[in-house]
Amino acid sequence: MKTQTNLMKETKYTHINLEKKLLSYGAFLFNLVSLIFGGTYLGTITHYTIFWDIGGIIFLITLCINFLLIYVNSVEANNKSILGRKLSKLGYLYLAYTIFAMLGMFLGNFLYSISYSCEIYTNIGALMITYFSFFGILGIGLLIGYLNIRGVKYFQSQSSTYIEKTSSGLRIIKLCIMVLCYLILLAGLYFAIITLFGADLGYINGAIGIFIAQFDLFFAFIILSVALILLKLKDKKKSPKSYYGTAILSLVLAGIFIAPLAATPYSIATADDEFATTFGSNWRGMIPSEIEANYFLQTPFSIPEYFLGMFSNNYRVNANILFYDGEGIQLYFDVYTPLKDGSSLPGNNSVIIRIHGGGWTAGDKGFGNMMQMNKYFAAQGYIVFDIQYGLHEDGWEILPTPEYVRGNFTVDDMVRHIGIFTKYLASHAADYQANLDSVFISGGSAGGHLTCAVGLGISSGNYSALFGTNLTIKGIIPFYPANGHAARFGGSPEFINPDDYLVDSNSPPCLVFQGLEDGLVHPSISQDLKDAYIAAGNPKCAVLYFPFAGHAADLYFTGYYNQVFLYYMERFLYLCAHNFI
Repeated sequence: MKTQTNLMKETKYTHINLEKKLLSYGAFLFNLVSLIFGGTYLGTITHYTIFWDIGGIIFLITLCINFLLIYVNSVEANNKSILGRKLSKLGYLYLAYTIFAMLGMFLGNFLYSISYSCEIYTNIGALMITYFSFFGILGIGLLIGYLNIRGVKYFQSQSSTYIEKTSSGLRIIKLCIMVLCYLILLAGLYFAIITLFGADLGYINGAIGIFIAQFDLFFAFIILSVALILLKLKDKKKSPKSYYGTAILSLVLAGIFIAPLAATPYSIATADDEFATTFGSNWRGMIPSEIEANYFLQTPFSIPEYFLGMFSNNYRVNANILFYDGEGIQLYFDVYTPLKDGSSLPGNNSVIIRIHGGGWTAGDKGFGNMMQMNKYFAAQGYIVFDIQYGLHEDGWEILPTPEYVRGNFTVDDMVRHIGIFTKYLASHAADYQANLDSVFISGGSAGGHLTCAVGLGISSGNYSALFGTNLTIKGIIPFYPANGHAARFGGSPEFINPDDYLVDSNSPPCLVFQGLEDGLVHPSISQDLKDAYIAAGNPKCAVLYFPFAGHAADLYFTGYYNQVFLYYMERFLYLCAHNFI
């Protein structure tokens, strides 16, 4: 007869096996479904369906199930068996691959976003980085789930007599890996602090914050992967405090990094309220359903787009066109146009002038100015001009900057250079089929400040000598505008602080992007711009605030911040271009 102890052990292992069996089948099924959804998304990437959102949620659940199964394997699997050892090695492979895959997805999407070309063959490297990263995670996860289904009987606690022999070389490698993992956790702690308190941590941390919150979802899974590697390498019995301390810290960091994604519904709700309050509660009814369905984002945020990106097509670009040669500098622009006549598209050949940022001392068009934004709106029928202007030579070279745009230029000079472009545009509008009766200006940071200075200056009618004639400013879209920050470069007060001097009751409608944890341009500056509109009796300035977002939080084009803003920006442009605002 079986003893009571043996019966209890048998019951325990049966219970363990049942749980692991369910988890194993779940991992296999979810990885398989996510693979199918990923392939379906790529096949329908230009035609949104609700299945995108379902697939995105399933993908996130899949990652969590994979992590859980790998953790359970490390605790329960019998490493004396061939299959147990194979599962252990596959667990390490999956975790290491996940770290590089998360980096690969945002790198691949970013590289695609800064390419002039829309041709697949010219972007094959960026696309392969993204897709191999995404589908590789699921492929390895599927294999782990399958092997677990085959070997549920190996989910038994390791025998106390089993001793794993490791050479001194392997121990050194293990130690190096643990040190590296702890350094990553330490960096994660620093990134978490910037995510939570970036607006109050000063300039240096604000600059670093550019690369934090919008990528936090990737960091969450990197941290979990690093933590599981550490837990697999640690001996829970010998150092339980270190083991559980590592686990708790990692879960807290992952939770902080998931917070921006979790806050996205709040961002959407507040953005919708702000948009409706500023531009009218019936604004949706002003946009034809066929325009909404065929050209605009169908949802403010899509998880698959965050990981797999979105295609830019139906545009052409003509780069490096000279519009000014003087004062020891040369200034060029790129122009993005639709493939077909824009008059039949939402943009109706309206002009968007895009002004890059860089602290008035650095930066450039193209790579330095969110190129995928230019491509996106050209495909909607806008004529998008991405321009250079003269930069002050005294400053940090924080961004790649051509020497031929540098000089001892004041803010007035920068405004004048942009004005020279508007004169060029006024005399060459027919060359690009540009509709000068509908002109928008947009830019970020220093470019956001110059957007306000130029847009409000033109619309005021007080600076006709500086700007081209016959340009009607329909709207301005400043991203985290650094109004007032350029005083050290010199210039007229009205161009340094345009919100203090240039806003009036006839100023064009304004839509502002602002992160709440921006350490370079405090959120209060955007609020000052809105307050100036209100004080002038002009209610048409909306500021869309984004929780946890730092400076330049639109850098990642398909991030949860830029997707939400893009959803409202394209509708703002349409409503202004068609005189509904």
